[in-house]
Amino acid sequence: MSYSVVISGTGLWTPDQTITNDELVESFNEYVERYNARNAQAIEAGELEALGPSNSAFIEKASGIKQRYVIDKTGILDPDRLAPRIDERTDDEVSIQAEIAVKAAKQALDHAGLTANDLDAVLVACSNMQRAYPAMAVEVQAALGMDHGWGYDMNVACSSATFGIQAGVDAIRNGSARRVLMVNPEICSAHLAWEDRDCHFIFGDVATAVILERKEDATSGNQWEILGTRLQTKFSNNIRNNFGFLNRADERGVGAR
Repeated sequence: MSYSVVISGTGLWTPDQTITNDELVESFNEYVERYNARNAQAIEAGELEALGPSNSAFIEKASGIKQRYVIDKTGILDPDRLAPRIDERTDDEVSIQAEIAVKAAKQALDHAGLTANDLDAVLVACSNMQRAYPAMAVEVQAALGMDHGWGYDMNVACSSATFGIQAGVDAIRNGSARRVLMVNPEICSAHLAWEDRDCHFIFGDVATAVILERKEDATSGNQWEILGTRLQTKFSNNIRNNFGFLNRADERGVGAR
């Protein structure tokens, strides 16, 4: 038997801080001036290529983006750093990624009129995981106070959330779950190359969540039935992240793009 599935609740968390294109350009162009001055001899000798400035019109034309939400604005806009400052947490503390996932998840649960213990499963689907194991989903499950069920992580780059919805739908249709939380906590500011004119404007930070459940069980007044899905992937090197545990096995890869 195959069950009909609905999205019965949604949640959205965004940081309090935003960076406009003008702010980003001012910081980036200061970095460019300092870089070119610091490497003037090498640039003049043809050993290095000078960096070019950016502008807000270029960013908006290339991406349509006018501002982005970020967890830490100060570190990103510091021309000597160009990266957010996000403090490490102890093993006894909830990770920052799980924390923002829980905030979005609680909104989705409220929207669906459910509690965490009404769920059978938690899927965390996003482009980068803070902790490879134990799974982020299992940490979110514990932070929500679920005393049963299961969770796992999945990564399909920028399409992780849509693939996560598909996985949740499949679990409900095949009877292995009645209700699934799919949460997509993205802290893209931490792995974005803010010193690269061609891509430093693309990503920000956010967490979204959806509740998936059998149509016959849903009581939310605002439901969206999932009529059909189809997945497709195609390999591309245009956007990539080569950073991971294997970098330490070859020192040339540590800190490389």
